[in-house]
Amino acid sequence: MSLTKAQRAELKNKYDGRCSYCGVELSTRWQADHFVPIVRNWITLNGKKLYTDCVNPENDCIENMMPSCGPCNNDKSSLSLEDWREAIKHKVFTLNNSHPIYQKAKRYGLVVETDIDVVFWFEKYRS
Repeated sequence: MSLTKAQRAELKNKYDGRCSYCGVELSTRWQADHFVPIVRNWITLNGKKLYTDCVNPENDCIENMMPSCGPCNNDKSSLSLEDWREAIKHKVFTLNNSHPIYQKAKRYGLVVETDIDVVFWFEKYRS
């Protein structure tokens, strides 16, 4: 779904110009995320990937859109909100097991891990 300029402006201001997930102030390159994911069908034609349609078009609507920074939208991808929440919590395990720089920062007290629940900006936002 292509949003009009007015729809984009309204969506961007839904949470005071902040990413609905992490709360960072949105840049000019912010993205509209499908809160309930849509599943797109793609074909490759002459080496180019082209979008054809989506499996659940009822979710491709303005009411299902959330303002998002690029990193959050890319990380969430086609995950449901709860699956993404669990994937974020799992990232600490991944960092502990595969990133020596993170492990060193943790040993020197530069990183303090917690077991807090992941709470998204829109869940704590008050207009």
